[in-house]
Amino acid sequence: MSKISYLQEREDMCKVAHYMWDRHLTNAAGGNFAVRVDEDRILISPSLMSERHFCELQPEDFLLINSNMDILEGTGKLSREGYMHVLLLTKFKNINATIHAHPMYCMVYVAQAKPIPNITEATMKRGPVECIPYTKAYTRNLHEEIYKYWEQRRELAETYPIGCIMPLHGVVVSGSDLHMAYSMLERIEQDAICGIFKNNI
Repeated sequence: MSKISYLQEREDMCKVAHYMWDRHLTNAAGGNFAVRVDEDRILISPSLMSERHFCELQPEDFLLINSNMDILEGTGKLSREGYMHVLLLTKFKNINATIHAHPMYCMVYVAQAKPIPNITEATMKRGPVECIPYTKAYTRNLHEEIYKYWEQRRELAETYPIGCIMPLHGVVVSGSDLHMAYSMLERIEQDAICGIFKNNI
């Protein structure tokens, strides 16, 4: 294997991809994530990360792109949701990682276009995970609706990880680094579980 840049960041991304699949935080229908590694350099998971690879990725599988979405390193195909990641990573100073996923219990809320309330202390400071208007998947309109959601919560998003629901599709979260974004994904999944079962105890 030829030498690749940002090896440590790539190895961390491999671990997170594995955890996402292993802990049912995404499924074969999709999922992707990205990390800003330099001022104009972003590492992003390849297209079909879940469907073709079952989230078992190697460091060289991640694509290095710039803010114009030019592929600088890598031979895979860029995800159709790449623009969404680039928007958030380039327009917010303190956001350095973004994840789109289909967590098992969050999808109950996604399917009904209902917000995930703050139920546990783990998400209290971050606000509820609310819905953007339904917009067709993989379109610029969808990505711009997501950006609008973050822009309306700019101060919060620059301070804490936050997330949103794309009705009938999945969730998006952001964080100051990959570990914080992943933590947010797990935290909202726990709130979703609690929300579903709290009235059945």
